[in-house]
Parts: sequence; C-alpha cells; structure tokens
Amino acid sequence: MKFLIHLLIALGCASSALSQNLQIDATTYTPQQLIEDILIDSGCIENVQISQTIGGNFQDGDKSFGYFSANDSNFPFEKGLVLSTGKLANVPGPNNSLSDDDAPGWGGDQDLENALNISNTTNATIIEFDFIPKADNIQFRYLFASEEYQEGSPNTCIYSDAFAFLIKPIGGNYTNIAVVPGTNTPVLVTTVHSGIPGSCPPINANYFEGWNGTNVPINFNGQTKVLVAEAPVVIDQPYHIKLVIADEVNYRYDSAVFLEGGSFNIAANLGPDRSFATQSPLCDDEVYILDATPEGTTPEGYKWFRNGNLIPGENTAQLTVTTAGVYSVEVDFGNDCIAHDEVTIDYADPITVFDTELVQCDPGVDGRATFNLFDAQPNVTNGNTSLEIASFHKSFENAQNNLQPIVNPSNYTNTIAEEVVYARVVSILGCVGVAAVTLKTTANTLSDFNLAVCSNPETPGFGTFNLSEITAEIIAIYGNAVTVNYYATYNQAIAQVNELSLPYTNTVSGIQTIYVRISGEIGCVGTAAINLRVLDTPEFQGPTEYIYCLNTFPRKIRISAGVVGTQSDLLFEWSTGETTSSIEVNEAGTFTINVTRRRPIFGENFTCSASKTFTVIASEPPQVTYQLSGNLGSETVTILASGEGDYLYSLDGSSFSENFIFENVGPGIHTAVVIDANGCGSTTIEVFVLGFPNYFTPNNDGHHDFWEIKGVNYEKYQLARVEIFDRFGKMLYTLRRFENGWDGTYRGRPVPSSDYWFKAVFNDGRFHRGHFTLKR
Repeated sequence: MKFLIHLLIALGCASSALSQNLQIDATTYTPQQLIEDILIDSGCIENVQISQTIGGNFQDGDKSFGYFSANDSNFPFEKGLVLSTGKLANVPGPNNSLSDDDAPGWGGDQDLENALNISNTTNATIIEFDFIPKADNIQFRYLFASEEYQEGSPNTCIYSDAFAFLIKPIGGNYTNIAVVPGTNTPVLVTTVHSGIPGSCPPINANYFEGWNGTNVPINFNGQTKVLVAEAPVVIDQPYHIKLVIADEVNYRYDSAVFLEGGSFNIAANLGPDRSFATQSPLCDDEVYILDATPEGTTPEGYKWFRNGNLIPGENTAQLTVTTAGVYSVEVDFGNDCIAHDEVTIDYADPITVFDTELVQCDPGVDGRATFNLFDAQPNVTNGNTSLEIASFHKSFENAQNNLQPIVNPSNYTNTIAEEVVYARVVSILGCVGVAAVTLKTTANTLSDFNLAVCSNPETPGFGTFNLSEITAEIIAIYGNAVTVNYYATYNQAIAQVNELSLPYTNTVSGIQTIYVRISGEIGCVGTAAINLRVLDTPEFQGPTEYIYCLNTFPRKIRISAGVVGTQSDLLFEWSTGETTSSIEVNEAGTFTINVTRRRPIFGENFTCSASKTFTVIASEPPQVTYQLSGNLGSETVTILASGEGDYLYSLDGSSFSENFIFENVGPGIHTAVVIDANGCGSTTIEVFVLGFPNYFTPNNDGHHDFWEIKGVNYEKYQLARVEIFDRFGKMLYTLRRFENGWDGTYRGRPVPSSDYWFKAVFNDGRFHRGHFTLKR
C-alpha cells in the first residue's frame, strides 16, 4: 500500500522525478576510516581505535552501515556515517518502498536494552571505538529516520526501533547521549512526533522534522530535525563510545541514524542561547558575560565573532555582551585543534510600567486601611498581560534587586498616610520594571439604601432581592467606570472577600443589613449600607373545594379565606365584591379572594398580595328508578339515578359502591338505596321481581297454603291475570289482582295432588307458561 500511494503521488508530481537522492558507499571506507576520517576528521580527538563493528550478514554482501553523501540533495548533512537496521542499499530515496530487511543470525544488543530499559532487540548495527579528547566537551550532530513513522496510524504511538550513543570513560559506566534536548528521554519514534489525531498527542514536536513523501532523498517515512549529542569529558582521559541501533521485537520496519561528517569534535561551551526562540532574551540594560574557559587546560588563544565578523581586540576567554547578535568563539588548543561554539543573544524591549495610586475605604478615618496591593496591577501594567507584579517592596532599590519583599501584599495595612510602596514587575521573558504605588484612603460613606421585597413562597421572612436598581443608582452617581460589589458585612466589603452572588436571598429572617462597595480604577470610591426588609406574602391553608346541597336551599355555607397567621394588617377582596375574611354562598360556582398585606416600611406603605380560588360544587339526593332484564326468577336489576351529585348504590343492605347493576336477583320485593357521596342525602325505593312458586301444600298448616305470585307491583300493573289448568287443559281458576293466590280447589272442592299448568298474561300482551306441583 505504501508503494502504491507513493507511486500515485510520483505520477501526479513531475518535480519528484527530478529530485536528488542520497548516495551510499559500503566498500570505500574501512570502519576505522569512517570514524577517524569521516565522522571526526579533527586534531582535537586523538588515539581513535575501532574496537568492534557488527552489522547484517546479507547474502548479497550488502552492509547495514557505511558512508553517505548528500549528492546535491536537500539532505541537511553533506556527508557522514549512517547506521541502519536494514540494508544500506535501501537507505537512499525516493521514499517509495518499505525498508524491511533481515539477515541470518542478526541479534540484538544488551547494552542498548539496559540503557533504554527495553528487551527483545534484534538486527543491531554497532560501531564501537576508543578516543582521547583534548578539551572538556565533545559533541556531534545527527538525525534519526524510521519506517515506524506512519502518518495517521496509531502504530506511531506504540512502536519504535531503538538507538543510543553510549559513552563512558574506560572502565566506567555507559551514559546515553542520544536524548531529547534538555531531558533524559531517549530519541525514539514514540518520543518525537507531531501526534496522531484520536490516538496520541504531539510529543517533543519541535524536534520532529516531518512525515516524508516520495520526494525526499532518503527511503524512510519520517525523520527528526538535526539534533546534537554532547557530553562533558575529562581532557586526555581515554573514553569508549558505542554507536548502536536495533529493531525491537522483530525485524519489520527499518530505521537509520545519520551522523554528520566532521561534527564529532571537541566544543567550547558558551552556554544556552539567550534568545526569543528560547524565551530567555536579555533585558534591555543587562550586561552579559560569555565565558569560553575550558577546564583542565589552557588554550593558546581565542577569537570572538559577532554575526560572523571578527571582533577586533577580543582575544581572552571572556566577552562582555551589551548588544544583540549571534556570537561565536574559536578556542585554539594548538596542533590544528580548534573548538567552536555559538550562541544567539537577543535583547528584549524595555518594560514600560506606570506609577499609580490605590484608594481604600478608611473605616477608622485615620488615614490607614487594609489594601490588596495586587489591585494596582491593571494600572501599573496598563493592561499588558505579558507583565505581572511579582512582589512589593518598601523601597525602589529593594524592588529592583528583589530584596525584603512585603510579606502580606494581599492584606497590607499602610503604616502612614499616603505611604508609597514599589511594585516589582516581571515580564514573561524575565525582565524587571519598578513602579511606585501610593496608598490613599477615603472615608466616603454613602447614605443607606433601603430595599423591601415580598417573601418567597413557603419561606416567610425570606425574599429574593434584585440589587440591580441600587447598582443603577450608584452608576448614575459615579459613572460607568465604577465597579459595584455586595458583601454580607462591612469588613468583608473593605477586604473584598466573600462577595455575594446576585440575585441575593437574605439569610436573616425579616430584617438584614448588607454592604455595597464602589470601586474605581485606583481602588475604593465608597461604601454604603443596604437595609433589607421582607414583608411576608399572605399564605393560605384549608380546602379549596366546597359542596353545596341543592336540597338545602336557601341555607348558606361559609367559605373562609384560610390565611395563615395574623390578619390585622390584611385587606380582603372577594370576586363577589365582599371585603371580609369569609363569605356565605348558596350556589355553585368559582369564587376568588385576593388578600393584601399592607405595612409601613421605610416610611412608605408596602404591600404584598396573594390570591386563592375556591370551587363550590352542587350536589343533591337522586331521583331513582329501576329496570329489570334477564330471565324471570333470576333477573338483572339496573338502578337508575339522576340529579346533581356523585352517587353510590346498595340493594338489600349490601355495601355502597359505584356499581348500579345487580345480577341474579331472586323474585320478591327488594329495597334499593342510593346515597349522594357528597353527603347531601339518599333515596330509597322498592324493587319488585316476579317469581312463580314450583309447588304449594294447601293443608291449612300456615305454610305454603296458597300458590301465590311473588314480587308483584300492582301499582305498575305488571300482570293482567294468571290462568291455572289441569293436565288435561281444563281451566280450573283465574288469579287476578290483589288476590292472595289459589287455594287448590275447583268450585269449592279440593283438587287432587298432581302437576298443574299456568299461563301468566302481562298487561303489555306478553305471556309466560309454566307448571307447578300441588301436594297434600
């Protein structure tokens, strides 16, 4: 995939075909020559002796280390030494194939693993040599490149090949000097990159050169910027150095480290750059000494340069700097051994600060008050956010030299009226300016403000105060430039601590005083007390619904406002026009009362109102009828109630319920009761359910002596007549209204025990046939 992407890019960009690539050489130079003549090439390093080289044993005879030249490409090194975890032939660009080499028996390196605290290295390329330095510092330039740099892939956050430059005095312990500048962090893919969105953030990105396309002179996906490896050394003491690079875990995705030819040398040490780039320029009036004195030896001479030009007459170890520029030194140790170093010196613009005043409210009217001296910062710095007051001092000299700072600047009480203190102002670049701050006091106290509100619902004595009207009144007096803040106590207003949040709800029931502080650009303008009063809003208790029984008209019921607490300062106004605390009504409807509490506060009548709505519901006893349905002898009774009310039903003493249908009701006369659930009365009726007996025993014993119809309501004229027949169809008797029943005789003579038939004829024309038994 990498090859395809790069090929497509190459086809779309003709200029890539014209770019130059690195040239490599695996045979011209021996390891000794690569180190002594290519990497070092200086009389300042003596007794260079190669002690070991290890690389890949490739079947085609290629090597994993050797010489390179820039070949007129844009590679930052003209020539040098390259060590790779793959074939040397795969180092030159263009970057259009994956360097992914392995060789038989190519193992890792334990010293590298120990130095980087890793394990399982493989494909290690190593060059080791001894040397003797002629000055107290050595350094060389290098860059690291790797196929492990995979743009947009989370693998960049996880995987990296490893390399190290391990140096030690002969017989001593190794130190890795291939680290991120200013840290002990080894340079790896995972420690130097610009971040992978969604996977890992940038890390040491200022040392990452970038992701490589196809038009680069090397065949690796990404590379660092040019870095410097350096180490302090002891002059004339033998040292051993081990240059090593290896794959980790497996041979996949090769890496390489390039060392610039001629850069391995002793170096003078002028210290770090004092530049804007390093956020450490010199201040405008600062005198700076550059010192190139080496340890342990005396050079033959010094030459100093500014912006590449020789500074005449400067030939000692130190140079006094008073102007910006790029300064360099050549330290001549003799025998063609010259050490170099270069620093950039920038000068920051002078800090501009402004003398100012701070004004604080004077509670004792004695010219003394407690100040937060840092309140002067906006005026001292004129709002310049790159400046900050670091400390305050009693004298200009102490502020300039950072001596005897005031120990409590945020809570400082002046010792004399209009005392002057001095602010030490420091820029983000570390430069210093001093400003005088005069501490003044004012006894200005405004007249009290008064503010009343109605209490919040269900919290008598406590209300929410919108203090904006007081703020507006103060701004109308002093203008928009003032700041208005509120505090619970006067001392807090003076100290400007525990500012109240707005809107404010009082914390003391009914009556409370808080304080306002008015501040200007240079401090306190004045203070004032704010008297807060809370008038309780009327609150209600009791019902909101009443029942009026229409059957009691014109009797009236009383509706009470139900106001909680004292009523001596209340005004009542009903929707009926009445102004009493209660009213009497004898009709249904909606009635509203508005209750106003009126009380003099701050010399004026102040009112708080609340309203409540009542509903009067009409109700009355019901008008009741019933309907029968189903089979004779086991009928369904439906009780019908009408009227204004909510009704409950009972049949023959059953529990009252909303159910008005009663099933399987036997023959006879039943009692139905319907009550108004609102308590306005009840209605009782009789329910007649017809029933025809199955037998009778006319023996004059007082039990079942007549065959009689049950549940007859003659007022409703249910039945016209009942005709009785023997089994041969002979009519024996006709039973009519209001008769007790048939006594079992025909023309005065008893008929025998037997089954008999009847025909019940109803007034609406219906009829019902059945039979019964006569037993004697």
